Amino acid sequence: MDSKQQQMLDFEKNWYPFGGGSSRAITERFGLNDRDFFRQIDQIVQEEPPTSLTSAELRRMRGVIRRRLWMAR
Repeated sequence: MDSKQQQMLDFEKNWYPFGGGSSRAITERFGLNDRDFFRQIDQIVQEEPPTSLTSAELRRMRGVIRRRLWMAR
């Protein structure tokens, strides 16, 4: 995982309990729209699930990712 991917994952770990970061914050911080950001986060979580989260927290984060991807269609 490169440093940008780690920053994205850290950002989402902080925001998933609230439904994910705002579209504006995502664009300002990473220069990505919601769809591209959450696609990348989904890939990161699939390939290297964060060990700092419990399985329940990881399930909830994945739920937020799926919901945000669905909303960004």
